[in-house]
Amino acid sequence: MRHGVVVVGVGLEPDERAVRWAAAEARDGEFDLRLVHALVLPIGHHPGWGLAVVPALRGRARDALHAAATIAREVAPDLAIETRVVRGGPVPVLRQQAREAELVVVGSDGLGRVGDRLLGGVVRGLAGHIDVPLAVVPVDYDPLAPHGDHAPVVVGDDGTAGCEGAWRYAADHAHRRGAPVVAVRVTGGDHVDRALGDRARGAELLVLGVDDAWFHHRATPGVVRHAACPVVVVPPIPLAGAGTARTAARHEP
Repeated sequence: MRHGVVVVGVGLEPDERAVRWAAAEARDGEFDLRLVHALVLPIGHHPGWGLAVVPALRGRARDALHAAATIAREVAPDLAIETRVVRGGPVPVLRQQAREAELVVVGSDGLGRVGDRLLGGVVRGLAGHIDVPLAVVPVDYDPLAPHGDHAPVVVGDDGTAGCEGAWRYAADHAHRRGAPVVAVRVTGGDHVDRALGDRARGAELLVLGVDDAWFHHRATPGVVRHAACPVVVVPPIPLAGAGTARTAARHEP
């Protein structure tokens, strides 16, 4: 019996890398998969615009979610998949969805500097603000490429007790993949993002366990830009099963 859900943010052009990675995580963790599109409506009021624009945007969103579900089923045919179109911006929508999740996954859309700014805003708006791990799958990551028998799971550790959740996540992922765990001590500095990205080259995963607001808001988006593997930011307090528990607590008949 499955418990919990992995939530994936899906744009109008589904990020195949992020969907494939999330589907594999849901399959291996025995979670369901929820594909969510944050529907941002145009600003302004013009006669008749709502009659044509809103249905068209919803239609495109549903098409994108259908395409993402097709990709996910290629990875895990038996996976339980739910799709949702939720009105609002990506950050508030995914924050709300995170309350019911075990993991939130977003992808980089590869739109150059514009995409970097959009992704950076989403990462800053979620990392340190949700109680479950946040995974960011970079545009250069190839989920179909073999990683080798010794591709490590790298943990960025700042030496505080807040890293316990990151170590637990990394150990669980490494166990499922049969991969070694490598620790990198994180200290303050202008180039910590590049240093972590360099250390994670060829890695299976980069897990950040940093209980520091400066790092989350300034360095994490940079790490995502420089990393070639998925990056997971884990909150300081490990909350195993928290998504399922929160869902049950708020269930209304």
